[in-house]
Amino acid sequence: MSIITAFLVVLNFVVTLTYFHKDEPREFLFYPYQLRRGKGIRGWLYAHFSHGGWAHFLFNMVALYSFGQGLEMVSPTALIVTYVVSGLAADAAVMLMRSNDPHYACLGASGSISGVVLTTIVFFPNISVGLLLLPIGIPGPLFAVLYIGLSLYLMRVTPYGISHEAHLGGAVAGLIIGAIMAPLGLSPLLDYFIGFLR
Repeated sequence: MSIITAFLVVLNFVVTLTYFHKDEPREFLFYPYQLRRGKGIRGWLYAHFSHGGWAHFLFNMVALYSFGQGLEMVSPTALIVTYVVSGLAADAAVMLMRSNDPHYACLGASGSISGVVLTTIVFFPNISVGLLLLPIGIPGPLFAVLYIGLSLYLMRVTPYGISHEAHLGGAVAGLIIGAIMAPLGLSPLLDYFIGFLR
């Protein structure tokens, strides 16, 4: 495992494990309502690395391991920038859509990892994304569009539980970062879809 990817996995593990053993787990949750009022800053920071359960943790870390290493091989800086900026973009999306709800809270690295997945797809447009229930992989460009579309849909029909707002914000940031940093930008992804029109 690459050094930065390994560090991020270990950091997520340590913070998640600490969260599981805390008497006051609210300290590890991101409350956009509170943050808008200058409170809950510690929870906002911890929430980028803590997870609601081992299944949540493992799913995110498998995705980070699978895509983070490829991105790190291209550029360690790209991985760090993508993880941080996508996490902040995920927070911005949550703030934009949930900051008036005093009961809404979320946690997890999903926003950052969504960005890592999408940036990796931009760098490697020929990549195939495998899903557990499908016998074949989904072409990277198609997965990118489906992921964003599904996040938009689920955001409207599942108001609580999974933070699809964070997924959307992180994914869009990942596309933008990839467009800026990848040698060919978004051209290979656009060419993939233009190919269907020919």
